[in-house]
Amino acid sequence: MSSSHIIFIAIIIILATIIVRQKLRQPSQSQRIPLPDQIGLHVSNNDVMQFLKDALSNLKPITESKNIDFNVKCEPESMMGWFDTEVLDSILLLLLSDIVKRVDHGGKINIAAYTNKQYDNINIRISDNGQKISDTGLLITHYMVAFHHGSIRSKYYEQQGNTIDIELPIKKDAYETEQLENNASSAFHIPTNIELHVPTIDIPNGYEAGNNSLREIMQTPPSADQEFLRRAIKCINDNISNGDYDRQTFASDMGCSVSTLYNKIRELTGKNISNFSRDIRIKTACRLAKANPDLRVSDIAYQVGFKDPKYFATSFKRSMGVQPKEYFTQLREKSRETQYESRNAVSPD
Repeated sequence: MSSSHIIFIAIIIILATIIVRQKLRQPSQSQRIPLPDQIGLHVSNNDVMQFLKDALSNLKPITESKNIDFNVKCEPESMMGWFDTEVLDSILLLLLSDIVKRVDHGGKINIAAYTNKQYDNINIRISDNGQKISDTGLLITHYMVAFHHGSIRSKYYEQQGNTIDIELPIKKDAYETEQLENNASSAFHIPTNIELHVPTIDIPNGYEAGNNSLREIMQTPPSADQEFLRRAIKCINDNISNGDYDRQTFASDMGCSVSTLYNKIRELTGKNISNFSRDIRIKTACRLAKANPDLRVSDIAYQVGFKDPKYFATSFKRSMGVQPKEYFTQLREKSRETQYESRNAVSPD
């Protein structure tokens, strides 16, 4: 989690503490909670349904490790709307991380997102069969949702689980002019203090990005898009062993906002930021394994920025189609065969 998120949540916790001390009840759906204006809301026009699916896909490894039946349904599948990507991402992260911890192995979590008839609001319903979520987490989430001009309702059914309904406006006129991120001015630009001569980067064969491979894109005549991808890949490679390299730092290094980075990566590669970074790290892991087949899976995982070897294995399988152990075993066998053939080769007379 970035420092901006930590400060943001810390401010909310302080506000929540003040409310508790004053013995106020949790506000009803119709009440608005004032938050400090200096925190700043920055909404931009994005595909909100695709953003939800991308953000929630990051929870797959932990839900799979607990054998949780995790379902996400969006109707419609795609919908453009105005929202703050960082705030919505924080809402989902805070709420779902608490829910996942309270759902037993083999449990279930269902998420349904849909719009109203006017297509100016998005409704997100989260239901599970776990234990009651914490009041503190729910109160903080309530403040974050209210900060985004939305509302939240929650209900815990004994022995059945939680049901949480979140409603957020996604229409442009729901926000103040200063809260809107101007897409024209926020388009990617390279700061003047950054060196433009980016060294050639080794793009692994077969690394597909949407309909085009990154290698094909890189071999096209120089363009802003080509420069963007070169720098994006370089940022990941420069931080390949840093498991704490998050999207906020990535966007800062690229000289753009998180939403601009998200949109540009999606446009050029068909991937979200997490999958873009993951695939580069996995390809690097493959190169490391080929260079030294005797390395352990866990050693390679740490070298490419994965703190948990199990999560690395899940990510590797999703990217390469096979488990890393199987892949590395094949490399070792091939290496031994090559060495055997080399030792037993007959020298010409």
